[in-house]
Amino acid sequence: MAPKRRASEPDVFQLEEEQKPEERLNLLDGVAMKRALDDAVIQTVCDAGHIVDNSYTDTKIVLGLLACAVACLAQFWPKKYPANTWVLAGCVAAYVVLSTLMTLVATVWEKEAIVFTKARPGGSPVLVVSSKLPRFQDLYTLRVALRPTGSGSGSEGVSLTKSVGEYFHEDGHLAADVIRQDTLALLEQLLEAKSK
Repeated sequence: MAPKRRASEPDVFQLEEEQKPEERLNLLDGVAMKRALDDAVIQTVCDAGHIVDNSYTDTKIVLGLLACAVACLAQFWPKKYPANTWVLAGCVAAYVVLSTLMTLVATVWEKEAIVFTKARPGGSPVLVVSSKLPRFQDLYTLRVALRPTGSGSGSEGVSLTKSVGEYFHEDGHLAADVIRQDTLALLEQLLEAKSK
């Protein structure tokens, strides 16, 4: 049993969080900048009360684990090569099918989405938040749309395109307040358009 903390002692975990220095990015690394912006957008969406839906990510993880299990089955089958030809052929075919399914989930359903949300009864709608930062360009596009349900098509959504220079300081630190304000503004625009 952990010892109880006295009221006069500071909480170590809270101090670590407060003293955690901001991450300084290389402003020539587009992938790192997009990751930092996407992380800030996801945090803002969560802070706005939306619940993240990880079903596509979980599906890809399960498919990947199944593909690894099939590969292990082929590798560690008790019989050696000439006797296990059909097992190897079946494992290779299963691996190809599972990998193809994993790629389909990423390219057909996820596309450029960085976060999906779940609906709450009487609460927030189901959203798809996507972003794009083309290679060798400085224009970051953030898009928020209603997630299509059933056979209906999703809304066009609202989007915002800005230079990444507006989101980062010269020393490489993310201007989190700016990306937070832009994300909240897009969420409000979408909810206003939905209510009309």
